[in-house]
Amino acid sequence: MRLSRSVVIDAEPHVVWKHISDPGCYPEFMASLERWETVTEGPVGVGSRYTVHWKVGSVPIGGVIEVVEFDENRDLAWIGITGVTLRGRFRMREAGEGRTKVTFRLSYEAPGGLLGLIADRVASGQVSRLMGQTVKRLKVLVES
Repeated sequence: MRLSRSVVIDAEPHVVWKHISDPGCYPEFMASLERWETVTEGPVGVGSRYTVHWKVGSVPIGGVIEVVEFDENRDLAWIGITGVTLRGRFRMREAGEGRTKVTFRLSYEAPGGLLGLIADRVASGQVSRLMGQTVKRLKVLVES
């Protein structure tokens, strides 16, 4: 399942990047985040790993993710190493007049063949809402 949500934030990309590139900020803006723990030591960048669980319905879903792209003021992307097959990305682009368009993309696939596909479809509405809440909360955090 591939989903995407966007928001325009009244701040320059480097200001938004401070929040997106800081793992300590994720619990502040990521909707339904139940667990966020750093696995690796050192500065944030490609290769950084985190244990992440989101609550989707009544079920915590997640595992260990690894940052695979860290393009300052533009893109931060990750993949799931354990747990549900997962790819995520925050993409930032200038939106003119000191504003930044942030797009949150998520691609996931539950195991189980046909049953997994059905589970993905059933969950997609809630995941989409959580993604929408996430970008709105990021906007509020950055603009406050």
